[in-house]
Amino acid sequence: MPTHVQSQQEFFTMLVEEQRDIRITLASLERSGKPVELDQTTQGRVSRVDAISNQHMAKAGSTRLVIQLDRINAALEWYAAGRYGICCRCELEIPHGRLMADPATPFCLDCTEELAEVKQHERHHRLNTGR
Repeated sequence: MPTHVQSQQEFFTMLVEEQRDIRITLASLERSGKPVELDQTTQGRVSRVDAISNQHMAKAGSTRLVIQLDRINAALEWYAAGRYGICCRCELEIPHGRLMADPATPFCLDCTEELAEVKQHERHHRLNTGR
């Protein structure tokens, strides 16, 4: 089996395992995100504030995980289409080391840096123009 095909299968396995782990974590976070009781007879004010704080942190963590899950799902779609490891922007092959660092990355490093510069320029422009 060619090294390229073997490494593609390894990345596929990594993506599927990470997808499974995120789904398990999201299910756990969903259980911890239930509304906090307001009854002070069962829970003190400070404990309630802590519970609300924990709930907000769980929601923020959940949001990040949902974004990562979306990235993984997109990478798996690219894999199924035979396009995994190809930059979505320049259509050049994404280096193996970059995929090892982030198997769900849709862009090569050059395109990632270019997109970050564009985004920074747009943010700077909005701040300076008030739009």
